[in-house]
Amino acid sequence: MKKNISINDIATACNVSAMTVSRALRESSKVRQATRDLILAKAEELGYFKVSRLGRPEVRKSTDPAKVRLILGGSGSTVSIFHSRLVNTIQRTLIKHNCECVLFSSDASYQSFLILLEALKRQSADATIIIGDFPEGQLKTLLMTCPGAILLDNPGIEEFDATFSSFNFDNFAGCSDMLEHLLASGRRKIVLLNGSKEHFFSQAMEKAYRQKLAQYHIKVNKEMILNADFTAPGAAEVMQKFMQKNIEFDAVFSNDEMALGVYRTLLSCNISIPQQVALAGCDNLPLGQMLYPALSTVDLDYGLLADHAIKFILENHEVFAPQRILIKPKLLIRESTL
Repeated sequence: MKKNISINDIATACNVSAMTVSRALRESSKVRQATRDLILAKAEELGYFKVSRLGRPEVRKSTDPAKVRLILGGSGSTVSIFHSRLVNTIQRTLIKHNCECVLFSSDASYQSFLILLEALKRQSADATIIIGDFPEGQLKTLLMTCPGAILLDNPGIEEFDATFSSFNFDNFAGCSDMLEHLLASGRRKIVLLNGSKEHFFSQAMEKAYRQKLAQYHIKVNKEMILNADFTAPGAAEVMQKFMQKNIEFDAVFSNDEMALGVYRTLLSCNISIPQQVALAGCDNLPLGQMLYPALSTVDLDYGLLADHAIKFILENHEVFAPQRILIKPKLLIRESTL
């Protein structure tokens, strides 16, 4: 992300006035749609993000109820059931502690993110919780705009000079435990069905996958490492294409939401679960227990994650000290891997 891009730079590139650029970035109806689209496209190309403020987190009086902003990121295909459930848990925990809460959301588009930044400037808060997925440039801007923000289920950006805390599940440990369960039960040809390669959860899953297979002296077949979009339809499509290659496999490890697509694909091909193929997920979504056979999964304690974040907010209103916390998940072994 370029730090020296100004409104004047965008105005020069688009051959319009700085005022026109300012109005376009604020979605003003005074600017024609074609001009607005041109300005937004050029601003995105140049990497322009206006940071509303920098510095230390705001300090509130201990007697005042905390005002907390929840910022949810991700496009329609990546705002998963998991994130929706996590947001709901956070909101209920905030209400229980008599905190005021307002929710903001943004998809992956540049225009949506600019609208989010404008909204954040109008809404002051004692604390900011960021959930979900943002492109790196957008996440950096959010962390600079909201000093002291808390990242939930997101480790943040390595070697980035911004003051933030992160409360996360130890995805590597949880994935390692599930893979150990599959391998110990005799499964040796395991398909890893992952999300996007760049996602931190996907990277943790693949790292655990490679290490566990190495411990069992199993050579990694790159064709058995698949990438989808974290959705059930996307997983079903990827799984169908994989099965057309006629590669032998006896287990699939994914997350719960994508596992729904794997169920459909396997059963449509008359492949029995778990007799022929074991299936394991991660997230412990309620739907997993309703499937037949019930889905083995990695249980992520949403309530514990929320409690850590809210406790941190309530106890750090005078002196701010960033924290990094990893919560160890536990296995829920059900019929799909027995």
